[in-house]
Amino acid sequence: MNPPPASAAASVPAWWRHRIMQSLLYGHGIDRDRKAQARLGLAALGFAVIYAIIAFRLVLYAVMADTHVISRGGSTDAVATARPDILDRNGEILATDLKAPSLFAEPRRIIDPDEATELLAGVLPDLDSREVRDRLDSKRGFAWLRRDITPAQQQEVHRLGIPGIGFLAENKRVYPNGNEFSHIIGHVNVDNQGIAGIEKWIDSRGLADLHRAGFGIDREQEPVRLGVDLRVQHALHDELVTARDKFKADAAAGIVLDVRTGEIVSLVSVPDYNPNNPREALEPSRINRLTTGVYEMGSTFKALTIAMALDSGKVTLNSSFDARASKLEFSVTLPESSAIATVSALKVEPIS
Repeated sequence: MNPPPASAAASVPAWWRHRIMQSLLYGHGIDRDRKAQARLGLAALGFAVIYAIIAFRLVLYAVMADTHVISRGGSTDAVATARPDILDRNGEILATDLKAPSLFAEPRRIIDPDEATELLAGVLPDLDSREVRDRLDSKRGFAWLRRDITPAQQQEVHRLGIPGIGFLAENKRVYPNGNEFSHIIGHVNVDNQGIAGIEKWIDSRGLADLHRAGFGIDREQEPVRLGVDLRVQHALHDELVTARDKFKADAAAGIVLDVRTGEIVSLVSVPDYNPNNPREALEPSRINRLTTGVYEMGSTFKALTIAMALDSGKVTLNSSFDARASKLEFSVTLPESSAIATVSALKVEPIS
């Protein structure tokens, strides 16, 4: 390129700046077309990497979003985590998870909290309007409005078209046998965390730690198999309910076990409760009479006394006693202790 004429001396600095810029960008003796193609290829590769990362994240969220704890804008609200199925000894399902929609809000995106509260109350009349209004006006990143709504309610809220209102599919614990296994299996809270029975035992065995670490994924959990039998449980439950109603008793309880191994095949205590509605468990009359009930020993001492007498060798299974007297007493001093067992019999009228 020839230098500018003398008449253009005033534009020399601009000309040198242009030449220096070309030298820095293209250098000397380089094919500009090939260099442009290389730059276009590099730009295309960069965009391809960016879109691949976005696609990967979308797939990751689609597959794993429902099994982790949501933390939006510092919120501590948690999504109900997945739990393993609970089966009886024959593989019958006693407890399982189902997907159910829950209603949440992103208060920062709510335009008019008063209008949104009024519209939601029209669809869900049992909502606490004051609490919902406070949550929508809190400017938090995430807030629950209602857990476990029906598909029909989800459609009605969706038709409202309120910005910042969304739905999240959560795991809801379902007990298909209702009351029959309530005192064995227990129940969970709204976040699907075990708080009683086998459900609480499962959490204590490491499930809660897995959820906190983000590894409690549905397909990675093996079902929990119990030794109880659904058929025996149903039969025992039916008999106890019938007997309780017949004799006007306050409660009834029964247990079936294998005397050789101690394995519990059935355990029933009535009145019980429906684990699908765990509020019933708070009533004092619905405690498990077999595990938490307190009773006086009463006549069980008679069996202990007879056992001590037999163990001493002074009494056998063929021994007999004359109970015609007003009172019968005998004492047995055990050879290895100073304990004395006394058996008393009330007066028995002889047979005429």
